[in-house]
Amino acid sequence: MTRLRKRPLAVLLVFMLVMMTGMFSSSVFAADDGQKNTYYMTYKKYAAAVNPDGTKQITYNDVTDQISNLLEEGMRRYEAGTKRDGDDGYYKPFSNAYGFWYETSGFEKTVMGYISGARVTEVELQFSTMRKAVSNSESTENVRKEVDTLVSMLREDANKLDDLFGYNSEGGGGTGGLAWATFGAVFSIILREGLEAILIVGAMVAYLVKTKNKKGTIYVYAGSVLAIIASVILAFILYSFTSNTSNSIPQEIVEGVTALLAVAVLIYVSNWMISKAESDSWTKYLSDKVSASAEKGKMLALGFTAFLAVFREGAEVILFCQQYFSRAGMMENGFLAVFGGIIGGLAAVALVFILIRVFGVKIPLKPFFLATSILMSIMAIAFLGAGMWELFMDGGLADSIGGWVQEIAVTIPWLSWMSGNDTLAFFGIYPTVITLVPQLILLVITIVTFIIAMKRNKKKAGASPAAESTGEEGSEPDHEEKAE
Repeated sequence: MTRLRKRPLAVLLVFMLVMMTGMFSSSVFAADDGQKNTYYMTYKKYAAAVNPDGTKQITYNDVTDQISNLLEEGMRRYEAGTKRDGDDGYYKPFSNAYGFWYETSGFEKTVMGYISGARVTEVELQFSTMRKAVSNSESTENVRKEVDTLVSMLREDANKLDDLFGYNSEGGGGTGGLAWATFGAVFSIILREGLEAILIVGAMVAYLVKTKNKKGTIYVYAGSVLAIIASVILAFILYSFTSNTSNSIPQEIVEGVTALLAVAVLIYVSNWMISKAESDSWTKYLSDKVSASAEKGKMLALGFTAFLAVFREGAEVILFCQQYFSRAGMMENGFLAVFGGIIGGLAAVALVFILIRVFGVKIPLKPFFLATSILMSIMAIAFLGAGMWELFMDGGLADSIGGWVQEIAVTIPWLSWMSGNDTLAFFGIYPTVITLVPQLILLVITIVTFIIAMKRNKKKAGASPAAESTGEEGSEPDHEEKAE
């Protein structure tokens, strides 16, 4: 007792750990004694039981078997008419099949890398559709149909992955083809996740160079570097946290909140850029004697935008790469493939940055401002869709809130084709009301704002000759030329 009093911090940390474990972990449960040793609520408990020394390979069909067992337990409880909530309720097995299995086991990330991101979207939407059927207390036949559809999709992906890794044959994986597939998976992840950030960062750097404000690029670069450092720290925290909780949901919440925050900043930066679309407007801005303090605020906003753009995907990319590193030792030239994918992906992202930087500066001033502002607006709409998806779909807010929110977090039947399109997924466009409606609202607001800004700019441009003749403005006629 005396030792505990001398270590209040240690006691507090232990208490917090116990509370967190209680909140985010679930105990083993079984349908009967015969299943007690093989049926586990979480993937990590299952892995610890069947592979304690790390020598046994857990295949993706094994993971699918356990997800199927979990869903069958949910069906058993559902048919038996048990209560909805709680560890003994029928809803928990259905809800935990995603965050406690599909993501935590690495199934989702592997499908995204080796099959496609669009396929992940399809599976996640089926998870959501199944949970909605359960939450709405639909007939047993309807719930069974959704469960069977989901398990069939998972089994199809598991067979593809197990064939690729050689788990369905003697000797396991390790072929040269697998190494190339791993290279392609890591390369595509780095390029896909990095492209969103580099489009924003590259456009802002080109913007600053073109407007003779090269010193301001330090804010953008500093924001990007700080985001990389923060991403490493966050990845470590999330990895440690999810290792203790057997749940991947915290990562999705962080990414969703960051994306929505980025939306607000991108809209602000976009509006600022469109307001400078007319050369006269930018000339006045540069020549204004009191613009220094205002300019500093704008530069900080650009730096913060760069930080959010890089930080939003940074931690996820690191966790993705960690997943591939953990498997690299099981294949021939595995580490070479992972490192090659990382280097190749970063080189491709750097090339995109250089192209934006070089060719962006060569574009005439007014079209450049318009193009950059439109790009920022498009990325804001994309981040909005992605943020809503990560919060409500992957992060589980739709399930937690329930009711009409869960009703609109499923596939719109006549837009189901969207879920299989990687390009649409890149721009955060998913066939759900909960993502599309906010995006459409933002699109309308953006268009109206652009129209108002362009009319205001034209009005200012029309008034500038009169101002110049009175000597109030434009006393230095070469400003516009210098700005270009």
